[in-house]
Amino acid sequence: MNGRPQLLLDAGALINAEAHPHGKVIAECQLALLARRPALLPAVVFAQVWRASPRQHALSKIRQMCRIITFTSKTADDVGRLLTRSRTADVVDAAVIVAAIEHNAAVLTSDPKDLAKLASAAEYPVRLLTV
Repeated sequence: MNGRPQLLLDAGALINAEAHPHGKVIAECQLALLARRPALLPAVVFAQVWRASPRQHALSKIRQMCRIITFTSKTADDVGRLLTRSRTADVVDAAVIVAAIEHNAAVLTSDPKDLAKLASAAEYPVRLLTV
């Protein structure tokens, strides 16, 4: 195994991939796939960005390269508790942090500020990688 952390994508990473279809997000997903550790993509994150548009080819490609993380009733419980602790309301961001903690993953994001607040409330050092 190489020293690369497990990678998890947030909505900002997907939006960045749409804007830069040959950029860092796609490259990181390809590297993760080659390392046989596909990037993780919470289903709720994909749903937040996906509109089934032909212009979203990059997102379709990312979806195929990633392992989808489902939003279960346990996830809902964990997200609700984290939102209470953080005094925030973004379910998708909280789901990203819950998944990152559960899978010991680094999060690829375009805006680490809100995620950092949630990670702090969870009292877990989630690694945030900015695109």
